[in-house]
Amino acid sequence: MSVRQYNVILLFSLLLLLSSCSGQRTEQQVLRIQSGQNLRLLTTTDIHYLSPRLTDNGPAFRSFLAAGDGKQLNYSDEMLEALDLDIGIRRPAAVIISGDLTNNGEKASHQDLAGHLRAIEQRTGTRIYVIPGNHDVMNPWARRFEGERQIRTDSVTPKNFRSIYSEFGYGEALLRDNDSLSYLAAPSEDLWLLMLDTSQYSSNKKLGHPQLDGQLTGSTLRWIDRCGELAAKNGAQIVAVMHHSLLDHSEFLQEGFTLNNNEQAAAALIRNGITTVFSGHIHFQDIRKSDKGIYDVANSALSVYPHQYGILDYSPASRTLDYNTAKLNVELWAKSAGSTDPNLVNFSAYSEEAFRKLSADRSYARLTADSSYDGYKQEQLEAMADVVGRLNEIYFSGTADKDIAAVTSSEGFRLWQTAPYSGLKSYVQRMSELELKDNNHFVTKFPQW
Repeated sequence: MSVRQYNVILLFSLLLLLSSCSGQRTEQQVLRIQSGQNLRLLTTTDIHYLSPRLTDNGPAFRSFLAAGDGKQLNYSDEMLEALDLDIGIRRPAAVIISGDLTNNGEKASHQDLAGHLRAIEQRTGTRIYVIPGNHDVMNPWARRFEGERQIRTDSVTPKNFRSIYSEFGYGEALLRDNDSLSYLAAPSEDLWLLMLDTSQYSSNKKLGHPQLDGQLTGSTLRWIDRCGELAAKNGAQIVAVMHHSLLDHSEFLQEGFTLNNNEQAAAALIRNGITTVFSGHIHFQDIRKSDKGIYDVANSALSVYPHQYGILDYSPASRTLDYNTAKLNVELWAKSAGSTDPNLVNFSAYSEEAFRKLSADRSYARLTADSSYDGYKQEQLEAMADVVGRLNEIYFSGTADKDIAAVTSSEGFRLWQTAPYSGLKSYVQRMSELELKDNNHFVTKFPQW
């Protein structure tokens, strides 16, 4: 959607005078896309941005990367520049970022990320809306890396977060929740965004680590009703965005990933006509639909292979939302920027190999440490470990429907079939039975008000 489609029109005079939850009036006049026009949005999550100011790329940082889960933190700036380029090409009206904006909530990372987002808005005319994830606020793990040391650095409070990202949703909110960093925004007259803060961070200091699980308080659930009532009065549809999953996306990962009170949250959304949710946190691509008709789309983490985002095309005429994924085109950015870094010039292949190797190396170490596998040759164990890496690639990409058959027909997988029992074997067997469904595309129709 071109910036030219932002008509010089205000959403009804009522919206200019809406009271926030705190009773304060919002006076910022925001231009919105006129009713009846198609709308394109880009959704992404789990950027886990680390400011280059916080690392010297020395031993401590390299060790941190090696012990991690595949985040390409060493290319934080480059991936954001690539996202900027993709946004300029795809021309969405708005970008939605559903939490874990930073590596571990470092204040410097938040400040520098906000600078990047500001530049993207200025260059493309695309609006950006953010919410925090469990890594972003009051995080005791906030660190900078210097030589062989990890050194504590400043994190942010909820007030700091709202201030730093005031230009990215909070300053133009129609309604704001008193009990969290949730807010309601309207990039267009027809489609509104319910940006829900599901993270819990008030106990982080006491715990000594960021709290993994998420929840919506009773107060926030009641606030959702206010948002639904306002949207209904103005004939707008709502899409919800949250960091934690609304529905279970995995038999392996549920506790700490699915919202603690997901049934109450789903009920609140459904009674307000909200049938589509976009989430993050879990880092892999998966689409689920509940028996009550609500979708939860868990988007891949932008910072982790396959480095993809979602494109939403909304048609107010048919009230349909069409969702597809697209990979971050780092190679195109590298070419346009004149980069000679081979990892960036061949980023897709580099990232895939690094992600698979990370899983495979850890699996190989487990196999060689298990005496039950002493009778296997090195090349057999390597083939079996590679199967784990390939299965994890498929899991994170959401491509079991296309790619699982090639893995289950391999020699490495055949070796697993006759291998001694182990936790890793159980994992391989269950992963090989992933549901063969399309996790990278869906179309849904909004209910009639």
